[in-house]
Amino acid sequence: MIRIFGLFGWGHRVRKLRKRWDRCREKTLKKEEPRRKMLLEKLDRIEEKLRTLEEQSINRAARAKIAKEVEIDIEEVKELLKAEKEELVIEDKQ
Repeated sequence: MIRIFGLFGWGHRVRKLRKRWDRCREKTLKKEEPRRKMLLEKLDRIEEKLRTLEEQSINRAARAKIAKEVEIDIEEVKELLKAEKEELVIEDKQ
């Protein structure tokens, strides 16, 4: 019974977030320079939060809040990876 909880527990969620972060980073490294720098800076900020989740012992509410922020930030990076170059120029001007 303990093994089942281990598969679907908190550690699993953090590993899943780390894996998604790694995939985004690999895709970012393939992009051209101005876009890559912006995305890498965002990913570095996300990694700080991920390290907090992995290394520190924090209460459940704070842990859930940080995990949700990481999920949202990763989705934002994914959208920026999918966006065309022209779309990014328009966003920068606003």
